[in-house]
Amino acid sequence: MKRIVCCLLAFILLCGGMAAACAETQKTALTGLIVAPEGTDRNALRALLSEIAEETGVEIAWEEKTEKEWEKEKDKRIAAGKLPDLLLNAVNDGDVAAHPELFTELSILSFRHAPALEEMFSNEPDTLALASDVEENIYCLPAFLGVEPACETVMFINKAWLDALGLSMPRTLDDLKAVLKAFRDSDCNGNGDPNDEIPLDYCGWFGSPYSITNLIGSWGVQLTNGGADGFFAENGEVKNYVVDERYRALLLFAHELYAEKYISSKATRSEEKEYLARSHGDKKGRAVVGVAMGKSAQEQFGDALKDQYVPLPPLDNSSDMLTTSEARWSYDDSMLNIRACRASVSAGCASPEAAMRFLDAFYRPEISEKTTGNGLSGVLPVYIRRDEAAALSPEKEAERAEREPYAEALSYIDMVTEYYPQEFMNYYAQEEAAMEALLKNVLKLTHQWWPRFLTGKADIAAEWDAYVRQVNDAGLPELLAVRQHAFEAYQGK
Repeated sequence: MKRIVCCLLAFILLCGGMAAACAETQKTALTGLIVAPEGTDRNALRALLSEIAEETGVEIAWEEKTEKEWEKEKDKRIAAGKLPDLLLNAVNDGDVAAHPELFTELSILSFRHAPALEEMFSNEPDTLALASDVEENIYCLPAFLGVEPACETVMFINKAWLDALGLSMPRTLDDLKAVLKAFRDSDCNGNGDPNDEIPLDYCGWFGSPYSITNLIGSWGVQLTNGGADGFFAENGEVKNYVVDERYRALLLFAHELYAEKYISSKATRSEEKEYLARSHGDKKGRAVVGVAMGKSAQEQFGDALKDQYVPLPPLDNSSDMLTTSEARWSYDDSMLNIRACRASVSAGCASPEAAMRFLDAFYRPEISEKTTGNGLSGVLPVYIRRDEAAALSPEKEAERAEREPYAEALSYIDMVTEYYPQEFMNYYAQEEAAMEALLKNVLKLTHQWWPRFLTGKADIAAEWDAYVRQVNDAGLPELLAVRQHAFEAYQGK
């Protein structure tokens, strides 16, 4: 009997060992959808997905869609609730907010099964703020690129024109006016026509990174993350410069430039394509623009002209009673480096733990490194750490060098009282709806008034107070109150 029992025990242990071995080798089967733009290196993408799946013990049947293909069918698939286990670059916050029942809440899974993701959340808190909704639920995982510069926009000046005229780089707004006058009155490009030069060019007004409103930093207004719609923070209070006396001062300055024909007459209504065309020079490749806002000299002026231009640092306000000793420039680091909704898990996923284990691998350094040179970082949920920027492309290296003159101005920002995280604050659905209506009314007025102030069709001195009343009556104080609450919640107050 003892021998029989021992044999049975041995058999049970053997079977258990075999079961354990099978469990170790058996892969979890998942389905997935990845959406990537046309031109994506599909072979590199498939190889990386296969490598990560092998490492994390999953087997995934993938659907691949281009952005155009997915746009045509996304709404129908979501409405039908027919989503695969994993979705990469396929849904956005709006999709999740409208159908939260279709997605898995990931905060607990992230904590338990995603150490690399948790590292990113800890080191880059805005990624967690962007991923979380107002109830601190996480349905979409973001990406952190880590290689983008700290500001989106550079103010370029034609150094060749300055040198030809024997002029120094402007340091103040008054200096800028003097230089623009010289650019207007001289045949800077040497083509015999003293009237084809555009001293100052820009593109659009609110919401444009290439707007003349970047100059409001000369009055000490600290924009962050693009400064869209005029909102900013000062001493811990959310404000909007469209009713600020410093904006009035900027309008007076801009109107003076416009009246003196220093500004392109097309600047306020140009599309970006047309704006870039002017910066690329005339038909014979001669420069026609003196000062312009742009992303890079390469993009703004092209190969033939880029070497004529250098970055113009933020300008001190030398003549206005609202002056500041610290000229500011927009601090856009988080906006440029963080991307929302790169990965989600559907509510019907058979093994959310395995899905999270797979997704976490993208955030590991050795995997993120494999996405920087082939464009995949624009599609996948990656965490490219700031100290991994050694692998920057020549273009990125040039962009960083062009922003070195802005480092001092960017260092002035107080990240507690002046950093306004517009893209990373959360609201309830009813707040979002109310703000959308109010903001529409406010922007309608500001967009109507600024070109009239700029061109002189409206008298700034005589009509400013009436304009401010209209904007406040349209709901700006209510907007500020809601945003103040969200701002304080972001700060954990």
